[in-house]
Amino acid sequence: MASQEQGPPVLIDTPVWKDYFRREERTFSVVNGLMDAGRICCLHLVVAELLHAAKSEREMKVFQDFTQVFPVLREPPAAWVDAARLAFKLRRKGGSLCLRDCYVALMAKAHGVLLYTTNQALHRARRAMGLNFFRQRMVSR
Repeated sequence: MASQEQGPPVLIDTPVWKDYFRREERTFSVVNGLMDAGRICCLHLVVAELLHAAKSEREMKVFQDFTQVFPVLREPPAAWVDAARLAFKLRRKGGSLCLRDCYVALMAKAHGVLLYTTNQALHRARRAMGLNFFRQRMVSR
């Protein structure tokens, strides 16, 4: 993982990776900066979502290599159950977040990494979950 001088590790969510592989200019530049700084970590769930959306064998190979290139955040015991409890808690407070998003948020928080996502539902639930988000201006070159 990256040293704190470079900044904390960043978990990149599926929508950001999709923008990256579409070569969306700003996202492409920012993610490349994070790669160069050795700050990216990943989740098996995100890799699985990218594999599910792959359009070619080449893309499949690239996505499968993520788990060899980037550190994979380890899933604590009962992570999915904890994510379901978080979803329930948010619903009771009048919010709403799908189980998948609760899991991603829980994993980012449990590992103390920044979450880089364009998922607005996660951004809206930020305070309720105590999440720390990556902002594009946080890339040091």
